[in-house]
Amino acid sequence: MAYIQKVVTALPPVRLDQEQVLAMGRRILKGRIPFVDQALKLIANAGVENRHLVRTPDEILDNDTLSWRNEVYSESSIQLGGELMTRMFESGVVAPEDVDLIITTSCTGFMIPSVDAYLISRFRLRPDVKRLPITELGCAAGAMALSRAHDYLRAFPHHRVLILAIELPSLTYRTRDFRVANLVSAALFGDGAAGVLLSSEPGPCRILDTRTHFFYDTPEMMGFDLSESGFKIILDKKIPGLVAEKFVEPARAFVNDQPEFVTEGIQHHLFHPGGRRILDTLRDEFGLKESQVAASRKVLAEVGNLSSASVMWVLDEVLKTRPHGNGLMAAFGPGFNAELLALRFHTSANDVPRG
Repeated sequence: MAYIQKVVTALPPVRLDQEQVLAMGRRILKGRIPFVDQALKLIANAGVENRHLVRTPDEILDNDTLSWRNEVYSESSIQLGGELMTRMFESGVVAPEDVDLIITTSCTGFMIPSVDAYLISRFRLRPDVKRLPITELGCAAGAMALSRAHDYLRAFPHHRVLILAIELPSLTYRTRDFRVANLVSAALFGDGAAGVLLSSEPGPCRILDTRTHFFYDTPEMMGFDLSESGFKIILDKKIPGLVAEKFVEPARAFVNDQPEFVTEGIQHHLFHPGGRRILDTLRDEFGLKESQVAASRKVLAEVGNLSSASVMWVLDEVLKTRPHGNGLMAAFGPGFNAELLALRFHTSANDVPRG
């Protein structure tokens, strides 16, 4: 069995509220595109009230070279990763020498060696610790990391797995790119990170099952193109429609394969907050009340879309309520791909299955 023991989160220092973003958008876009009012309305209706950045907006706008941005990405990833590991180890749930596998996820920059190499040295993890960097799965990577940790713990039940999701989407914003996709990205994404510890010891959340669903012939719908000026975001406007038309059936098949879900229902829905329209679509297609997507909606409003770290923020939000019952987690990423997890929340030690 794989249990989630602890979730920690971290944010970079620069905070922007929605009014600041709109004022900045008006200043940058005026005279450069013919649809300024529509663009500002898109930003205003994104469902994001606050976001955090690793550098001020002016610094990012004034330094649009890939070399500068990737240097900031590397420095900031090490810093945020260090904050996550410090909080995890200071919580007392695990010691550095007890981590057997470290999984890192990120898609908003490039590092070789990956960020875990610096953190293993800094925190003196064991020299035989296993490493698994996941770099090209986008927003789905956080959920997929949880799934791979679940698989690993089935094979090595006495081990402990540490996941770090570190995303800095602000560094992918292209200063002179006025495509709708780039504006949508600016409206939705924020910088941030999350860490999760898993083991086979009884804990507050058990992973019951996982499933990946790949949508054929959709690689052009989401991702990045890389050029001299950096990452060029690809976000197809048909993504909410694809989720509505193609995702619900495999998701329901997964739900029907979970005996606990069939007999007891689903009490908690942990959807990746990819955007307001995505959450609206999932709510409507699954016939949910607004309160049932409140955790995802709150994360989107407070910090924006954090790519692979988002579902871990949603998980943390749910865990704060001391939940009980079944949970369905879902995230989407480039491919086009969906990752599903069946969860069981426990409010007390007596409620946790053992063995």
